[in-house]
Amino acid sequence: MQSTAAEGATLAAQVARGRTTEPFARIHAAELAKQAKSAGKVLREARAPGFEPDRKKAAHVAGEVEQALERLHSAPSDRDLARQLQHELERDAATAAELAG
Repeated sequence: MQSTAAEGATLAAQVARGRTTEPFARIHAAELAKQAKSAGKVLREARAPGFEPDRKKAAHVAGEVEQALERLHSAPSDRDLARQLQHELERDAATAAELAG
């Protein structure tokens, strides 16, 4: 989840700076959202005795990452939104790193 969120943050930063094309941003954001959705599904279905709070938090982060990337996918030329999503995704990547770590 950390790498998906970090890659999403990088993509959002590129959109915010006007350094990527709209089609690339739309397609790449959709692919990253699929990765986050898949990870979230695995995390929601898994059971990890002794680690349930972390598993639940990781599943929540995966959902946040998926939603942010879906928003970027829906508005791949909105620089202001991209800047906001960049910060959200950076925060999610940091949280995922803490949970993994």
